[in-house]
Amino acid sequence: MAQHSFYRNREPIAATLALRPRQAAASIGVSIKTLERLTKSNEIMSVLVGRVRLYELKALEDFLKSRRVGQEVTA
Repeated sequence: MAQHSFYRNREPIAATLALRPRQAAASIGVSIKTLERLTKSNEIMSVLVGRVRLYELKALEDFLKSRRVGQEVTA
């Protein structure tokens, strides 16, 4: 009987909570270098897990909202 290992499970994760730098930069339309600059200036919050830097989706959304230009339309 084969053992089921947590680490060998290749099934997709239902919901993504955070992105790696390359994914995060692409998702907001900036270069990795720009993302690094924004991180260093605390304009985008990130999480360091071991040696891996992650960007929570909420932090990316908050950054984009803070950069909105123009008036919001109210119904």
